[in-house]
Amino acid sequence: MYTKNLFSTVAAVSTPRGKGGIAVVRISGADTAKILEKCFVPKGKPLTERPYRTAVYGDILSGGKIIDSGICTLYEEGRSFTGEMMAELSCHGGVFITREALEAVFAAGAEPAGPGEFTRRAFINGKMSLSEAEAVGQLIDADTKSRAEMASGAVRGNLTSAIGEIDRELLDVMTALYAAIDYPEEDVGTEGEDEILRVVSESARAIDGLRKTYKTGRAVADGVKTVICGRPNVGKSSLYNLLLGEERAIVTDVAGTTRDTLEDTADVGGVTLRLLDTAGIRDTDDKVEKIGVERAYSKLSEAELIICVIDSSSHLDGDDRELIDRLKESSAEKIVVFNKDDLDFALSGDEIGHIKSVTPHTVALSALRGDGKAALEEEIGKIFNEGGLDLSSDAVIWSAAQRASLDRAYDLLEGARRALEDGSPLDAVGVVCEEALAELRMADGRDVSDDIIDGIFSKFCVGK
Repeated sequence: MYTKNLFSTVAAVSTPRGKGGIAVVRISGADTAKILEKCFVPKGKPLTERPYRTAVYGDILSGGKIIDSGICTLYEEGRSFTGEMMAELSCHGGVFITREALEAVFAAGAEPAGPGEFTRRAFINGKMSLSEAEAVGQLIDADTKSRAEMASGAVRGNLTSAIGEIDRELLDVMTALYAAIDYPEEDVGTEGEDEILRVVSESARAIDGLRKTYKTGRAVADGVKTVICGRPNVGKSSLYNLLLGEERAIVTDVAGTTRDTLEDTADVGGVTLRLLDTAGIRDTDDKVEKIGVERAYSKLSEAELIICVIDSSSHLDGDDRELIDRLKESSAEKIVVFNKDDLDFALSGDEIGHIKSVTPHTVALSALRGDGKAALEEEIGKIFNEGGLDLSSDAVIWSAAQRASLDRAYDLLEGARRALEDGSPLDAVGVVCEEALAELRMADGRDVSDDIIDGIFSKFCVGK
């Protein structure tokens, strides 16, 4: 449970630890200006006589002695990131100087900020919704373009706006329903009931659209566990390197080079793939290679996406066919890559038919030259972003908790729709709609427990 006094003024270093050109100490709370008067002396007029949001040059003091010169920007209450009076004090980015500047701020009266303290205060003060605050953490941790785009869109309020619009529509319905219940003599009439049914139906469809973005959102935020498999020497490691854009796996013309799994993350087709390159799957007497093959099969059972590599310049052999039969048993999404497209195509129509019995998703590619990479990225995008979502502008959900709340809200509204169509009493419909509204607000963090809030902000770094 979060216990820090929200009326205290807190401070922390908001830039990464270590050497740098500058470091930024962030201060937030009602006493921010008073604290700065004790540890920052501007050149010229006092800080409080300058316009807010103005960079002011001055000296940073510790124990009355100048320890550095820097820039301070003061923000007024209500117009800062946290919603409180806030300041950002920039000093030179040495480890010692940064620590001294922070200690000077503490000595002047500030308390140490906890993990995610500033973002939590922004949420509590109504500067952002909980989903926007959670997206701040996603944005900080983003290590791919797609993750950054989705998090940035959520920080700007894409999801909050979409949920807010549905919320307002349902709230109007609730008002109409309870007015009809409280004042039965004021009959809402057929037109009124039709309008209530329309809003309930449209709200259910809008929620359904939101919850369907989960597949894409989760694929970007958490990544898709992707296994590249195939018999030896078909080009698995070459494809692995191609998708990563660097030479991570050893590539030779010797079959069985890869003996263990290699793992890395790549942004492919707007989706985050947690790539695993596995040992070539074949029947072997080599003790070490056999362990690699067993691990490859084990990884297949855990995969969410399997990219099966087939050498299109030769006919299928027994190892190919055994692997294809195994893939039929997997519930994972699958793509078959016909590699070595730069060589003569040797597969027969029957062989292609056998391969396509596993999945309709196939791509011709030359991992050696890179030809066909765009087609593979497009195919992956079709599977995990079938709605063609624009991650930077569309509302997207990414957490299982959001999906569960929207699922429940959808089911409740569908129940309300059926009840209205069956002529059920309006008070019963009102209760169901009220429950749906509560679930919808849970999805955006408008009505969640302190434990959930604490769990979200505990993942943040100190200084954010």
